[in-house]
Amino acid sequence: MAVARYSALSLLAFLVSPIMVMATSYEVDWSVGVDFTAFATQNHFYAGDVLNFHYDRVHINVVIATNGDEFDQCEMEPNLGYYQSGNEAFTLPEAGYYYFMCGYHCKSDGMRMTL
Repeated sequence: MAVARYSALSLLAFLVSPIMVMATSYEVDWSVGVDFTAFATQNHFYAGDVLNFHYDRVHINVVIATNGDEFDQCEMEPNLGYYQSGNEAFTLPEAGYYYFMCGYHCKSDGMRMTL
């Protein structure tokens, strides 16, 4: 009986652990003119995945909108994050929608992305 219980627990741990360690890292060329809709639809994102944003920190930033309405209006405040270092690693903490935009180019160039 103990062997069966141990085997069942081992199997469960084996089946669950790959899900927890298989996070994918995505490189995001965060610049004007990139087709972010294509990027978002060509990939499948999961909690734990990492988005590595690379951009010109002088002319571009990354703002994470709080919801779809703020995103649709390119409203920078309130936000869940405002970044301007030129290289950001953002880990998707849980399943759900995420709204990324550039504070300088959201309205003028449509520089934004929904995941």
